[in-house]
Amino acid sequence: LPEPLASRVAADVAPLALRHRLVRVPVDGLESALRACPVPLSTMGRDLDEDLAYFLAAAAAGRVAAGLLAV
Repeated sequence: LPEPLASRVAADVAPLALRHRLVRVPVDGLESALRACPVPLSTMGRDLDEDLAYFLAAAAAGRVAAGLLAV
């Protein structure tokens, strides 16, 4: 995430580390994968360019899930 959003998110989720395992996920290649998607992406009326952080977070969660399946 770009600053200052990245710092704000890190500060907001820090207390969750007491009860959860926080995972940082590299988003390398995810934006290009999202842009190559043949289905138009939108959430609450916003497209990829209007809410890139949302779509990257969802793709990062998918990356983690796929990694867990490989174990």
